[in-house]
Amino acid sequence: MGWRAVLVLLSIAGVARSQNCRGEEPKPRPCENVCDENGNCRIRAAMLLPKNTTFYASLPVVQPVFDLAIQSQAVQAAFPPWLKFEWMTYDVTDCDAAYAVISAIDAYNDCAHVFFGPACDFALASVARITKFLGNSGIPLITTGGFTFDFVTPKQTCDDEFYMLVRTSPLGFKDMAYFIIDVMRHYDWRQLLLINEPEAQVDVAGKSTCHLMMKTFANFLKIEDIIYTPWDTTSDGGLNHTENLKFYLGYKYTSKFDWKRTVLLYETSAFVEYVGVRGGHLLASTIHDFLIREAFHVYGRELQPHVPAAEALLKYVGYDYTSKWA
Repeated sequence: MGWRAVLVLLSIAGVARSQNCRGEEPKPRPCENVCDENGNCRIRAAMLLPKNTTFYASLPVVQPVFDLAIQSQAVQAAFPPWLKFEWMTYDVTDCDAAYAVISAIDAYNDCAHVFFGPACDFALASVARITKFLGNSGIPLITTGGFTFDFVTPKQTCDDEFYMLVRTSPLGFKDMAYFIIDVMRHYDWRQLLLINEPEAQVDVAGKSTCHLMMKTFANFLKIEDIIYTPWDTTSDGGLNHTENLKFYLGYKYTSKFDWKRTVLLYETSAFVEYVGVRGGHLLASTIHDFLIREAFHVYGRELQPHVPAAEALLKYVGYDYTSKWA
């Protein structure tokens, strides 16, 4: 969703009438109106994000982006000149769910018309469950988060858990799960080992990011009838990774390869339907970044349409490795 579409949505949300999820008679608050008694019209937008910049979506990073977006001629043309925006910021300390709820209540008391954030999944869930009860007709919540499969369920009525939540992110854990599932279908694989470090990648979606991702993977693997074995690396019982690989996989393979060196081959045009233009390149870049972060030596090469895959493997890997997996 582009900025213009998001901001048009805000203007509609600010004046449109929707369901009262409490089932009560409306209790008007004058400050909920977009225009005051003097004819001054403004949308009060609350950013519910952490100040801590270790999170990808933080106040110091996001607020300047919004300021630039409002200055865009395309955005300004989407609104009448008499309508202004007022930005209010609230620190969701370390993306904690309790602080997120307190921030949302503070923003409601300050008469916010719309919430931007939280972006971390646990914090987002806590706030998204109550926004439909705030004000006369709920307060819309727009986020780039909401990666877990719970957030992609229908959200169109008061009976839906996360009614009033709008996800603007094009990708979630469900999409990542089906990327893996489609690869397994392609090669007719029916079993896999899910290796999970629950508190890794906290900067992406907050507490237990990887646990939530693996929970989503497991949910859709069950639906697709794919057998999986979970391995939580934080409960290894004193065993190292080599010993655990022997336990979970049933054979010793680590001695055959140097697993700190890898060749990353990719097609730029691959997986466009999942990631968009240059999908293969974007996925390879992401994998490359995480491998580097984990101290791997990465040798990346783009596959060319006119070069057979077997020839590329021989050229870049240096030997025909398929016989070792026979």
